[in-house]
Amino acid sequence: MVKYGGNVLDAYGWVNVVSPSGLPVRGIVGITADPMMFLAVNCVDVAKSEEFYAKLGFVRQEYPYARLNKGQGQFEPPQPPKSVYVAPSPNSMGILLLQNKNRKKAIVPNPVLRTLNVVYAPSGGNEANTSNNDSSPAVSLDPVVVDPSSVPISFIPVDYLEKEIKATALPMLSN
Repeated sequence: MVKYGGNVLDAYGWVNVVSPSGLPVRGIVGITADPMMFLAVNCVDVAKSEEFYAKLGFVRQEYPYARLNKGQGQFEPPQPPKSVYVAPSPNSMGILLLQNKNRKKAIVPNPVLRTLNVVYAPSGGNEANTSNNDSSPAVSLDPVVVDPSSVPISFIPVDYLEKEIKATALPMLSN
């Protein structure tokens, strides 16, 4: 695209480019857009944040890449320096802990992020109560703890999440 005079605006799975004649074009790299790989959190102190998430069952994992070249190509950057990637397991989504570049300046939490929801499987096969008709306590979506960088965290049982997905799923269109 660039070779023939196109102006690439951005490229993350989808490529937004303006052709040499000024026509905006959106293309796709590969078969589908890249998957969401992790949540990135700016940390006041990466070591303290890693210790906090370790208490929740997150451990250091290999930094995830969507492509085989592992961050050496033009479409996927390498792991940022001084960052730590933690996840509950190698095949689950995790958190990229990024060191705040300006340690003297306080980190202001993004108001768009109400809470980081950690989805878990309750021990003993207990199901979460999602209705008010049961005598067991209902699931609370309110934050339970706050990490060292002021990220609010709540814990959501997997069965509650599955029920929400089924309840809010759009019906499949048939041909």
